[in-house]
Amino acid sequence: MRRRLKLVVAVVGLVGLGATAGFASSSFTDVPAGRYYTDAVEWAFENGVTTGTSATTFSPEDPVTRGQNVTFAYRYDQNVVQPALDALDTLDELSCTATQVVINDNGWRCANPVLKPSFQAAGANRALVTEGRVGQFTSVAIGADGNPIISHYDNTNADLELYVCANPTCTTGTNRTLETTGIVGYYTSIAIGADGNPIISHLDDTNEDLELYVCANPTCTTGTNRTLETTGSVGWFSSVAIGADGNPIISHHDSTNDDLELYVCDNPTCTTGTNQTLETAGSVGYDPSVAIGVDGDPVIGHYDNTNADLELYVCDNPTCTTGTNRTLETAGFVGRRTSLAIGAAGNPILSHQDDTGDDLELYVCDNPSCGTGTNFTLATTGRSGYDTSVAIGVDGIPVISHNNIDEGDLELSFGPTTTYTVTFE
Repeated sequence: MRRRLKLVVAVVGLVGLGATAGFASSSFTDVPAGRYYTDAVEWAFENGVTTGTSATTFSPEDPVTRGQNVTFAYRYDQNVVQPALDALDTLDELSCTATQVVINDNGWRCANPVLKPSFQAAGANRALVTEGRVGQFTSVAIGADGNPIISHYDNTNADLELYVCANPTCTTGTNRTLETTGIVGYYTSIAIGADGNPIISHLDDTNEDLELYVCANPTCTTGTNRTLETTGSVGWFSSVAIGADGNPIISHHDSTNDDLELYVCDNPTCTTGTNQTLETAGSVGYDPSVAIGVDGDPVIGHYDNTNADLELYVCDNPTCTTGTNRTLETAGFVGRRTSLAIGAAGNPILSHQDDTGDDLELYVCDNPSCGTGTNFTLATTGRSGYDTSVAIGVDGIPVISHNNIDEGDLELSFGPTTTYTVTFE
């Protein structure tokens, strides 16, 4: 004679025993945990196939009557089979797009998967160059070989210098001098050109001009320095990026008019170009940093000196003839020495200094237009976070170079790391 436990195991076998594994406990006192039929009984109870012989017992060893056989089969059909068939009909009626998935949350529907990033502030900091007063106005990019390359100002000799890392974590490398004519190398910014060679924007402090150093090879053993803009006191706090057309674009501050400006090059080596004014409201455009958004249009982080805020200018087109300026962070004196990169998720990431605590901080945007975001503190030892520059490493983790003015050192911070949770909208 068939017992109740064997009938339940047979019924549940129709939907696959693997789907029933993992119940933490049993609803019946006479169904011990860990038996071969425990999960099957619990699944049948939760899905309305059986109700037990009482509120607390299942009576697994009792014989099965003909009536109970019919009842089990009927409940299985009504509570398991028919809902599944209805679901198939519903799925046939859905019209999901290629990027949507089908989920069941109180009914089947099409849903848009959304990656939501979360961050943990973690990483390492190391000194790269300590001879003399070096490491001012740093800027970092990832070279064609996957290794960081860092432009900076040698305050001892008033020169533009470049540190070329020998590996992705920059445990070793070579420092070299690029330009020595006059007081040069203020407010450096580096990007990797379409040809794989670095280009470095900087201020000629002797003439108060915007200049660009174009490297002739990936490690910049040779190159050419050229003057871009000379009208007024320009080129302050420069930042360079490679536009969607492969030509450099350089954001900078016009100190004469206290404006945010952008120099758009006509070709990859920037032999000619056009300078344009972006934002004029108040004393703006300090410490600007430019990057190319996922839509191919530039975005420029900068400091509003009037309100001591971190701001972002979002261009409407690749040459930024029009755009919108928005405020990101207003708590305290924030947004100084800004650097901007596009993170692995396609959202802007801005390193900056908290002038209140002399700390290195990182603002991570939640979306490409940076409507919301999260601010992190990375380095607090001494007066850190001066002249920051951020880039995204080959592993997707932000790499931030900065100057510790208490030590007079060039330093490098790694982090935060990023994890993603999938939600559905």
